[in-house]
Amino acid sequence: MKVSIVIPTYKRVDYLSRLLKSIEVQTFKDFEVIVVDDNSPNIEEYKPIIEKYKKIFTEFKFITKKENKGAPNSRNIGIKESKYELIALVDDDDEWLPTKLEKQVKIFENSDEKVGLVYTWTDVMDENRDIIHNYRTEIEGNVKKDILKECFIPSPSVMVRKKVIIDAGLFDESFPSCQDWDMWTRIIFKGYEVKILKDVVTIYHKHSSGNIGLSKNAKLGYKMYYKKNIENFIHNPKILI
Repeated sequence: MKVSIVIPTYKRVDYLSRLLKSIEVQTFKDFEVIVVDDNSPNIEEYKPIIEKYKKIFTEFKFITKKENKGAPNSRNIGIKESKYELIALVDDDDEWLPTKLEKQVKIFENSDEKVGLVYTWTDVMDENRDIIHNYRTEIEGNVKKDILKECFIPSPSVMVRKKVIIDAGLFDESFPSCQDWDMWTRIIFKGYEVKILKDVVTIYHKHSSGNIGLSKNAKLGYKMYYKKNIENFIHNPKILI
């Protein structure tokens, strides 16, 4: 099995460089890297990184959009451009530890087709690289009720079958936030199961530079999520107790 790594980026050259370094040292090497730039005004600053990683990675593609349309749109472009059966999603400001891809691919190789998504334990770090939170859930299998309660799946840890994310309809570009929660929910309600890699191989970075969790769009995203999934809540009334 091979992996397509899809990375949206916007104005964050230094963060992207850190992420690409963490991909460079992955123990699993059968992957392509697709970076989709959301029409960054500082695109000239990206050129040294592009040239560097074209030489390092066997398959490296940098796509520049003509209009700024947001990260979900960038992810969708990357997914459509991908050519491998597994897709690893990660934002430009996050980071992976060396065995991340290898261990997730092994889970897929040892699972049947009903497993559509594999996520991992994740540490959340602040700008000083201090751990301020961690994801240590052990939820897996048929998780319809669990996903409606909360988004327990850290976005930068996700690996998903391409056919599954296509079947679920790609990311909803109308959402100002919570697009990942909405995406995982649709995958799960399509009948696919999830598995968890109980190992910290993903670092989710919290910072003050464009973090959606700190913006007013976060509340709007939550409202849109619940409105969109009202039918799911109706058919799972115990969630509301």
